Amino acid sequence: MPGQTLSVHSSVTIGSQEWMDSNLKVTAYRNGDPIQQVDDIYEWSNSTTGAMCLYEEKREYGKVFGCLYNWYAVNDPRGLAPEGWRIPEDEDWQRLADYLGGSDRAGGALKQRGIKHWKKPNSGATNNSGFSALPGGFRSLYGDFRHLGLYSYFWSSSPFKNNCASIRVMGYFDSKVIHTGGALESGYSVRCIRE
Repeated sequence: MPGQTLSVHSSVTIGSQEWMDSNLKVTAYRNGDPIQQVDDIYEWSNSTTGAMCLYEEKREYGKVFGCLYNWYAVNDPRGLAPEGWRIPEDEDWQRLADYLGGSDRAGGALKQRGIKHWKKPNSGATNNSGFSALPGGFRSLYGDFRHLGLYSYFWSSSPFKNNCASIRVMGYFDSKVIHTGGALESGYSVRCIRE
């Protein structure tokens, strides 16, 4: 099927930034080449090229939480982000957190309210920003799936250290936006920022 996206992404303006208000769901790079969908656990754990998947290969999860991508897909020169968008750098995430009161509080303003998708208590969630972060979990570098309903994990395009890239994490039990590193072979969600 030609075209890059499964659905059109809408956006929200937060301070001076414009962000997608849902997780990325593209199945092809910007140039139209398909992103390899990898369901096999061993193939995923040994992949050193761009790959994507749905959480537990379930289409219904993909509709809600979007796709999970490894970092090789995130940084593929063919472009993971749709036309007019880009993968956020670490500085973009930090600017977002700072605008929303700092890393210890910003998660509340970013997380979708309620417990339809988040585990109780989903502490501090107001979604005042309109970002609507959802707990899409992740796929580990070993190929297993973890933390659906508990945590949001988002890639940046910035390297971290020790074969990792910079990620942002939000959890169900507080309002923090945690900055840490994720293994390049892991599968995390992507939110794009307007170019």
